[in-house]
Amino acid sequence: MAWFPERFCRVLSENHPPEAVHTVVVWTKFPGTLLKSPYREVLSRYGQLYVHLTITGLGGTELEPKVPHYKETLSMIPDLINFVGSPERIRVRPDPLIKVTGNGISLTNLDKALEIIKASMEYGINTFSTSFCTHYSKVIKRLARHGFELHHYPVTDQIRIYNKLKENAKPGIVYACCIPGAPTSRCIDAELLTKLHPKKEKCSPVRAKNQRELCGCTNSTDIGWYDMRCRSGCLYCYANPT
Repeated sequence: MAWFPERFCRVLSENHPPEAVHTVVVWTKFPGTLLKSPYREVLSRYGQLYVHLTITGLGGTELEPKVPHYKETLSMIPDLINFVGSPERIRVRPDPLIKVTGNGISLTNLDKALEIIKASMEYGINTFSTSFCTHYSKVIKRLARHGFELHHYPVTDQIRIYNKLKENAKPGIVYACCIPGAPTSRCIDAELLTKLHPKKEKCSPVRAKNQRELCGCTNSTDIGWYDMRCRSGCLYCYANPT
């Protein structure tokens, strides 16, 4: 969203007018863009906005060179809450959890995840999601070109780390996104979106098709595209080509 605001707003407005949309669900690492033109004007026309705010703790590092530092992003949460109307309409995502080694250094965000959760809870946010970086071949190759090797976490370690994060984040709730052995979660949750809607309009509970087996998301329309590449430069991104 940060790099192509005009196109995003045009596609949203022309193909999905407010009267035909229950909720606009946004994933972003750049909350400041939502608070400025043209996003603010366009998104304000819709009945409900729900934000998945990704804060990995790696902004500004070799893994996320053009993403803001996590403390800068955290500082924008109060203004974002005012815009969407409630902290319940924001889910913070310290996601993915990742560790790489190479170039004489080790980079990980495991130590930052709980800090990010605790700081977000001080603003009234109590829902979070996390997962582990997937070992797609193009991700491994891209990291290797930059001198890094992606650490593999066995499923037992993933569950142990997730449970520790979940326990230390109480009374907040940490959802596991497609972590084997963890409860199925929904990033797009019809029941929640119905509950939070200003007019309590019902959101269709039909399960999304063609998703990973462990994904419990409600059906939605993705308005993203792949013909223009994100400029954030995240080395672990699965969306950008090799």
